[in-house]
Amino acid sequence: METGEKDGSEHSRILVTAAGLSLAAGIVHALVVPEYLSEWWGYGFFFTLAALAQITYGLVLFMRPWAYDETGGSRSESGGYARVVYMAGAFANLAIIGLYIITRAVGIPFFGPAAGKVEPVTALSLTVTVIEAILAGILIAMARHEAPALVRQQTTE
Repeated sequence: METGEKDGSEHSRILVTAAGLSLAAGIVHALVVPEYLSEWWGYGFFFTLAALAQITYGLVLFMRPWAYDETGGSRSESGGYARVVYMAGAFANLAIIGLYIITRAVGIPFFGPAAGKVEPVTALSLTVTVIEAILAGILIAMARHEAPALVRQQTTE
């Protein structure tokens, strides 16, 4: 096996892991939607959006649309799309983690009947936050891995 093939299979394995983590986080958020809907529709709406975004993002990572050209054939270079996708996912998950920390340390910001109330840390909430942190770390590492390809592509143009 050549080094390029090994790197490619390792990259694919990591990408599948990231996709699975995103799906897992999305499923957990979907499972808690009824609980938050019973508190206030806005909280339920937020968790519904988070769940849909994380599940959709996981599916995008599985499908890797940036890896294919207009005819459905494989691209030799991702054209920088992969890096943007990875960074967007990392940013979104870090934002959710940030909101988690705020709601557990300071209280629910601004909206709804529980505004200002500090949410309890539960095993489930802590688990999904760890999943999101690992996912964000993987995505940042993958984006950094894509950066040399971007530099090579820009220098050849």
